[in-house]
Amino acid sequence: ASGRHRREVLRQIDHAAESHAREELSLATDPPSVGHLEWASFILAAYRKLLPEFGSPEQMIESLGAEMEKAHATPMILFTLDRLMKAFQGDVHRARKVFDAVLKQYGAFFTWNMDIEKSRLTITITRCWYFHFFAIHNVPRLTICACRLDGLWFNRMKPERHGLRFDHDRYTTKGYGEENCVFTIEQATDSSSNPSS
Repeated sequence: ASGRHRREVLRQIDHAAESHAREELSLATDPPSVGHLEWASFILAAYRKLLPEFGSPEQMIESLGAEMEKAHATPMILFTLDRLMKAFQGDVHRARKVFDAVLKQYGAFFTWNMDIEKSRLTITITRCWYFHFFAIHNVPRLTICACRLDGLWFNRMKPERHGLRFDHDRYTTKGYGEENCVFTIEQATDSSSNPSS
């Protein structure tokens, strides 16, 4: 597509996103949810505008999710996440405190619980703002675009560097059709997995 056509498409997406945000202002109940609303409205507008070109909703969601993850994978964000995981010092109790503080920054709508069993931390998100928003618009699977950002940290959690490992087999989210989002982090036990300095 030409540059002019691309700019026009983006203009239409931005306009539609602003309209979606105005329609759902009641969901912006605190500063974090204002940001959620702006971002989710853009994703919804892009999905509806570009879907005819893709044909398949699943392909459209996969493409949007990949673009969202790529856009957020900046050197500064990845550096910050790495230092955050280093702060765990291979201790699931430390990880629990950090994740609890981080999740509180997502706003009051999100609810979660955390359980530690031996050397395993399980984080369960029971209420997700993004899933609620996209479900209202009858496209709950668009939540996957937000879920893709989870990979910015769990795909980079290294036992030899952070002393913890992410259990990909136990990972589930509402976006993928599960009742809750579940993140499981295990303490590395072998001596070669102690966090490096």
